[in-house]
Amino acid sequence: MAPTKTTLDLLRRAKTAGEIDALIQAAAPDGRLRQALAERYDELAAAPRRDPSASLRAALLRGLRPLVTTADQVRLERALVTYEFGPQGENCSGLRAAALLALAELDPDLAETHAVHLLGDRRSEKMSGEPGLTAVRYLAARGATGPLYLHALQGSAEQEVLAETLRSLTDVPAALILDLAERLRASDDAVALVGLFDLLTTHAEPEAFAPFVREWALETRQLDVLHFAAAQAVATRRAPLIEALREAAKMSGDPGRRQLLREALSA
Repeated sequence: MAPTKTTLDLLRRAKTAGEIDALIQAAAPDGRLRQALAERYDELAAAPRRDPSASLRAALLRGLRPLVTTADQVRLERALVTYEFGPQGENCSGLRAAALLALAELDPDLAETHAVHLLGDRRSEKMSGEPGLTAVRYLAARGATGPLYLHALQGSAEQEVLAETLRSLTDVPAALILDLAERLRASDDAVALVGLFDLLTTHAEPEAFAPFVREWALETRQLDVLHFAAAQAVATRRAPLIEALREAAKMSGDPGRRQLLREALSA
């Protein structure tokens, strides 16, 4: 059903992202809806105090995504470099994530460049990981492993973003993955370590990681991650990693570590 005048008027007056989402879902996408979304976005972009969290603008760009045209390119590129600050910090992480996905519909190569920028500027919101998570997933879908590997090497990303980056590196040669693993050997970042073991247990060459896994299992203080790693090795049937963890269980002088490994590996 085409959007009615009432729907478009409500969209122009909506006060929350939820209202905008509901109105978009209730209307079939067409040129009138696109125009209303773009006009409301431009109004708020010109007066950001009316949208201090940028959540309204992010919702409008999510709605614009399937309707995007070349007329939106400048609008989206501006959104991708929009940073606004309030008492709780930077407010536009969700806006930049939504703009990236909308731009990807219009110009995938340009969106890839912006995704690399979003990773490099290191301003992802700590709780949500955005727009870093969206950038990582977009680059991974595009097969852009180079910038993702460099980002992982730099190692100072937010926890969730680094973990997602690690998960995306399954096509990187095992020798390069080992270098990353060694950098994380003594890490206390449990989230990043979970991402690392997601990678090690899905990579095509698990045997290359067996010595590292055995040594790490004997040394790590992150026992919850150790349990996860063992369970993941069993779930993915990575025999070289399972054997490495069994060897660690035999070698460990810590009764608690031995029991943890044996229980996880027997599940």
